[in-house]
Amino acid sequence: MRRRTRVAIVGAVLFALGLGVAPVWALSLPTKDRPTPCTGSGRLLTCTVLLPKNVKVRSNKVTVLVPKDYAKRGNGRLYPVVYVLHGVGDDNASWTNPSRGDLAALTASCKAIFVMPDGGSGPLAGWYSDWKDGSYQYETYHTQVVRQAIDRTFRTTNSQSIAGLSMGGFGALSYSARHPGMFKATASYSGFVDTQFGAPISGVTNDVGGQNPVYSLGTPSKRVWGDQTSDAATWAAHNPYALVTKLRGQRLFVSSGHGLLGGSQSDDPTKAANYVTEAYVGHLNDRFATALAANKIAFTDAREQGGRHDWPYWRANFTKSLKVLMPPLRAASKGCGA
Repeated sequence: MRRRTRVAIVGAVLFALGLGVAPVWALSLPTKDRPTPCTGSGRLLTCTVLLPKNVKVRSNKVTVLVPKDYAKRGNGRLYPVVYVLHGVGDDNASWTNPSRGDLAALTASCKAIFVMPDGGSGPLAGWYSDWKDGSYQYETYHTQVVRQAIDRTFRTTNSQSIAGLSMGGFGALSYSARHPGMFKATASYSGFVDTQFGAPISGVTNDVGGQNPVYSLGTPSKRVWGDQTSDAATWAAHNPYALVTKLRGQRLFVSSGHGLLGGSQSDDPTKAANYVTEAYVGHLNDRFATALAANKIAFTDAREQGGRHDWPYWRANFTKSLKVLMPPLRAASKGCGA
C-alpha cells in the first residue's frame, strides 16, 4: 500500500473516532526521521524544512496554502501541488501578502496545495540555482529537499505545476527545462527568460548590480554562474532561452508587458522604474516567444504592449494562468482554471 494512501486512511480513522478537527499539518503524519513542523491556521501555514548538511539557503521557511476543505472531517483526499516562486525583492511570504500577491483570495476555489519556498533576495537573490562558488544550493533545495518535505507532510499526488514572477519566472522555466517530467505545466509572469542577452556587457552590469552594497538590483553576480564569457556553458545550462527545446511537450504560459502606459491594469506614472524594467523584460519575452515559435513549441501567449513590473499585473496573469496550470493536474474547477 502506498504511504500516502496509508496516511489518508489513518487521517480518516482518526476523524471517525471523534478526535475533533486536528491542525491541517497534523493530518498527514510526516515521517519520524524527517518531520516538517508547520504553524498557522485555516488555509495558510508556514513550514520549517529541515536542511541536509550540504544544502545552504537564506531561509528554510516555506509558505503553504492548503485547500479550504483539507481539514474537513473524514477528508482523506490527495491533492496536486503548485509551486509558486517569488522575485528578487521578495520572500516566501510575498505571494500570500494581501497587499502583494493575495494568493489566498486568488486560489479560494482551488483544489490544490500551493507551495511558496524562499529563493533569496537583494544581493543574495538565489536565482534558483546551486551557486558556482558553492555558497548556496537553491536548485537542490527546491527540487529535492522542499518537494520531499511537502510530500511527506501533506496529502499529495504525484502531479505538480510551477509558476513564478520576474526572477521566479526564470526559475519556473529553468527548473522545468532542467528537470524534464517534474512539472506538468509552467507559467512565467514578467520572467527574466534570457539571462545571456547582451553578453558580455550584461554580465558586467549584472555583477555590479548584484553586488552593489547601497542598493542591490539582485542581478546574478559571478558567484551564481561564474563569468558570463568564460563560464558561458554554465549560464546557458540555466538560461530558459538557451534551453527552449527542453520545454517541448510542456504546457506553458508566458506573460509580460512592454513598459507602456495603457496596460490592462490601472496606470501608475509614479512607478517609472517599474515601466522601464518591464520594457526590458518585455524584449526578453519577445525573444523567448520567438524561439518557442521557431521550434514549434505551443504556449499560451499573454504578452501585452502596456504594463509595468508590478503586482497588479502578476495577480491578473496568475489568475489567467490557472487555465494552463490546473487542467494537467486534473484539478481544474469553477473559479480555478475551468
